[in-house]
Amino acid sequence: MKVSNGKTIRRLGWRSMKAARTRNLIAVLAIALTTVLFTSLFTIAMSINDGFQQSNFRQVGGFSHGGFKYLTEEQFNNLKDDPLIDQWGMRRFIGMPTEVPFNKSHVEVSYADANEAHWMYCDPVEGRLPQEGTDEAATDTHVLELLGVEPEIGARFTISFDVDGHTTTQTFTLCGWWEYDEAIVANHILIPESRADAILDEVGTVPPGEDGMTGSWNLDVMLKSGSRHIANDIAQILESHGYQDQSAGAADYIHTGVNWGYTGAQLSDNLDPIVVAAIAAMLLLIIFTGYLIIYNVFQISVTNDIRFYGLLKTIGTTPRQLRRIIRQQALTLSLAGIPLGLVLGWLIGGQLTPAIVSQLNGVVPMTSVSPVIFIGAALFSLVTVLLSCRKPGRIAGKVSPIEAVRYTEGSGIKRKTKKGRRGVSLLSMAWANLGRSRGKTAVTVTSLSLAVVLLTVTVNFTNGFDMDKYVSHFASSDFIVADAGQFQTGGDIFNTDMGIPQSVIDEINAQGGITDGGVIYGKT
Repeated sequence: MKVSNGKTIRRLGWRSMKAARTRNLIAVLAIALTTVLFTSLFTIAMSINDGFQQSNFRQVGGFSHGGFKYLTEEQFNNLKDDPLIDQWGMRRFIGMPTEVPFNKSHVEVSYADANEAHWMYCDPVEGRLPQEGTDEAATDTHVLELLGVEPEIGARFTISFDVDGHTTTQTFTLCGWWEYDEAIVANHILIPESRADAILDEVGTVPPGEDGMTGSWNLDVMLKSGSRHIANDIAQILESHGYQDQSAGAADYIHTGVNWGYTGAQLSDNLDPIVVAAIAAMLLLIIFTGYLIIYNVFQISVTNDIRFYGLLKTIGTTPRQLRRIIRQQALTLSLAGIPLGLVLGWLIGGQLTPAIVSQLNGVVPMTSVSPVIFIGAALFSLVTVLLSCRKPGRIAGKVSPIEAVRYTEGSGIKRKTKKGRRGVSLLSMAWANLGRSRGKTAVTVTSLSLAVVLLTVTVNFTNGFDMDKYVSHFASSDFIVADAGQFQTGGDIFNTDMGIPQSVIDEINAQGGITDGGVIYGKT
């Protein structure tokens, strides 16, 4: 027969808590400390991840999830409203200057809408983006410096650039500018779409031009599913509209790009059993450390109240109800401990992050405020609390009323007594006290050891970043000497005039300090 006694159980649990305020304070502090551990670690990890991503985005030149390149206007209109796309931005490349003073700078003249400009870090710090039907243009301070133009709204500047093999000279009115970022490869001069179409008509180029890209529509997107599986989502979008990105040259082929700067995309591409095992082991270690801290507190609490639970059993309280009382107390204490730990953990993590990031060259220092930090830390802490009170709850449920009355900690342990002539000392008393409950002693020692293990792992992680090894994935030498056009275009239009003469190579080697070197051949 079921009896509606939930209210009575809650009242018993609440009154039991009120009778032990000091113990409650210790339990709240234990839960808060565990939450601080989770929150600070998540804050540091997410901050490093966000900073690393920002560094990658600057190298990529933008932070959209991915994109579809060199589209016709019809293809652009078909793809942009796909249900998998959350936001989209459009860009049309028009041309680029290659002569002095731009021979050493990669500058692109193009149209970009507001979303695309924002994703490419082209947000004017002064002024605004160009308006349609005007001769306005917005650019960065580096381009203005090369042109010898002071950054003033309304300033006029003239520039010659190549449009699909045709050179044109255009004059623009400066309507806005942003600060130059040397980490971003391409500089941009943004013009209205109406001016872009007029320039294409002037030189007689019909998109996509002879080069296959001038004036064409480029669609960059932010996906509703985030950065977890960008490549799969882009492939799904193409498939839904009858296109593919695998067989170049086919009538239904569309060139696509995935932003490699997102660590989520990199992780999904490089996920293997070793990485999964390492992440799982780290999470289990963190949870187990917090579990031992809280478990100790609840075990001591149950031990102190064992007679109380025995008396409850004499009046008919079931083991399940006793477990509910302990679980209710744990959840109530969590309501106070977890929010406190979240705030303190985020503040501590925010203070530790700059010190850790300073050891990681090339990572933008920032403190993440992602909701994932707080949701994840709260869930981890709550799960840890629930796991920690399970065994104490079973202990309270198993004890009989008679055993509870005469229960003392460590009463079940039989040890041999050894007579000796030594007197009593503080050390012997401390050792004897540790032996009263070997299980509790083992748990305490283990929890202290795991805290040291976590600290050691963190230190090894922050000091284990080898910048030389990281850079070796992109370049195998310390310096590269080449014609300016090689760096500007990536070598796609290499010609014999761009080759470095042997005399220059000999002069460089003659300067000394070079341990090794080699020659890369563009065309043979």
